[in-house]
Amino acid sequence: MSLRRVHGILFVSAWLVAWFPRAARAVQYEVFVHVEAEEDLYDLLVSGQLSKRSFNALLLLYQSKVDLNRADRERLYALPNLDFAHVDRILRYRAEAGGIRSVEDLKAAGALDRELLDAIRAFVIVRSRKAPKPQTDGFTRVHTRWSGLYDRLPPAAAAQARVKTLRNLDIGAVVVLTRNDVHRVRWDQNRQGLSAEPERVRFVLPKLYTEWDDDEWEVVVGTYRIGFGQRLTFDVTDQVSPNGFFGDYELRRGNDLALRCRRRAGELLESPCPTDRVARVTPDYQWTNRLAGAAVGVRRVAVGPGWLQAYGWGSYQVHRVPQAEVANASACQDPRLDEDPACKAPPVYVRDADATKPASQLSFGMLPISMAEGLGGANVAYFWNARAHIGITGYGSAPKWLVDGVELDFQEFATRPFGGPFGALGVDAAYGFGVQDFFVEVSRSFDAQPNGGGGYGAVLRSVTVLQTTELDISVRYYGESYANPYARPVSAPDELDGLRARDETGGRLRTTSNFGRKLGLRSVVDVWHRLSGGGVNAVLFARVDVDLHGPWRWAFWTSYRSSNDQGLVTATRLACELGRRLTIAAQYQHEWVGLVATGGPRQDIAALLQIIARPIDRLRLRARARYDFDDIANNYQLAQVLWSYLEVAVTLRKRDALRLRYDVRVFLDRRESTLARVPNPEHWLSFEYSFRF
Repeated sequence: MSLRRVHGILFVSAWLVAWFPRAARAVQYEVFVHVEAEEDLYDLLVSGQLSKRSFNALLLLYQSKVDLNRADRERLYALPNLDFAHVDRILRYRAEAGGIRSVEDLKAAGALDRELLDAIRAFVIVRSRKAPKPQTDGFTRVHTRWSGLYDRLPPAAAAQARVKTLRNLDIGAVVVLTRNDVHRVRWDQNRQGLSAEPERVRFVLPKLYTEWDDDEWEVVVGTYRIGFGQRLTFDVTDQVSPNGFFGDYELRRGNDLALRCRRRAGELLESPCPTDRVARVTPDYQWTNRLAGAAVGVRRVAVGPGWLQAYGWGSYQVHRVPQAEVANASACQDPRLDEDPACKAPPVYVRDADATKPASQLSFGMLPISMAEGLGGANVAYFWNARAHIGITGYGSAPKWLVDGVELDFQEFATRPFGGPFGALGVDAAYGFGVQDFFVEVSRSFDAQPNGGGGYGAVLRSVTVLQTTELDISVRYYGESYANPYARPVSAPDELDGLRARDETGGRLRTTSNFGRKLGLRSVVDVWHRLSGGGVNAVLFARVDVDLHGPWRWAFWTSYRSSNDQGLVTATRLACELGRRLTIAAQYQHEWVGLVATGGPRQDIAALLQIIARPIDRLRLRARARYDFDDIANNYQLAQVLWSYLEVAVTLRKRDALRLRYDVRVFLDRRESTLARVPNPEHWLSFEYSFRF
């Protein structure tokens, strides 16, 4: 089958899916999301049913939760599987009833059906506005992981905690034990490079916040996330429709072992890292740095026929920076001059207690506490009603390098502009009536890059909710000079100088639907053009979910991309769901990479078998085996991996739970790196204990 024919078939199929009559479902995510535990989200990511962007949004949503009695229209729309019609019914019931007492109220009132109600349970909380002030509830969760003989001790560990009290007070924190990072980066004048202390064990408090949230005011001190509009001017929430802020205590884990030794020879005769047995260790628990400081918001000030909303925020966040993204501005005036040796990232030496001894160099490491960012912003918006508003958002950022003795800056491919301060100013508006909602945002970025100075970006979006469908159409324009690292709007996967929302114009159509409870359809058509050159690129996606006879469910999805390495993916999944007690699912995926490459495309395959059992209410068993073989014609180039795990989750009492997991991962390919890696097979032990009060 020719590439042109494949392109045409998928394009026509996507449009047929978009316009055929059906019952509506929201379109933010690639699959109908129904999870009971955080591990379910990781399984959706690993199985390829969720994109990385969708996983990030859902993981944060799962950990932060949406309060059904306080969330506005935009926040409720972030919940998986809900469209604006569902959201408006929830808001209408909440206003008429004076509040929501439990999630079940939404079913009794006809706002949501049973399927949708069960699907959002994991992402919501219900806290009464009239709850007694002394009422306190919260949870704490402890994690630890270890991978055996070659791992570092103590094992990787982390803890999360959150407390809600005094009706409106919310406190959250994360503590992480890190073992794999270097420390105390400084400039070594003699070596004309950076130097750092070697890895050691230490405790880090990356997330801590205190938030007050009542009907009129929001105040947060500590780590938080905030965003507005169509995410074009400012957003660090990862949510589909942000409007305001919330405390941040996000924590995540990696799925791959990390190199135990990351060194080049440097001043030594050879690298201190052994080459015959390349050891790997359990990765530390991870987090994303967003904002740390304070934010204040006024939700609603009555003005004329509507109300005024105002937010202001400030942040001073210390960041970890990849060593490859650092430039020596004292020697390099413009990091875009790749042919200039002085513009390469400066070496990072791992220093000994005796500074005069020869030192090795760090390879592909992260530099902690090397850059701090001072940032401030504001948003003011006027709402005629929940569906109509106009607002203005602006922010400014001033990076400050914390390494004395040298002037550092970012490389041109870093996620932040080099040259000094940057920021953006934008206007967004929304208007809704009946089944239609329109959204628009226009923004101007500013930066201090030579021959830069900033550029323009614009997003126009339409969401139509009919009785049979929800249709989401957006068009976008991001100039070549629109260098705004805090823009997270709809954008293509390619980048210019480290940023996705830049150097493109395009449009996207997304739709999701159900024919009753028997047939579900989802589709995406995304087409864009790079302003700096190149032809038209596209990503097409379509998925069908079918309820077969009895407990059987079948899904098929396919995607095609024309940018970079052209590729076509097809996948199918068959599941048997015997109520809540037992689910068995099998999945197969086949991918063709480089469809027009000389000699034919590379072919990758993946197969998965998963079993989830709940023999009694307090016990949940989960087992999964996944086989991946990249480039099935050559076992000496890419990975061939068999990864299995068994997990036991026990609810010990009503308020606490224990989760134990054992993973084994075997690398079967014949690459030199695989033959040298230890351990192989990998054995992972994971432990998690959570307590709610």
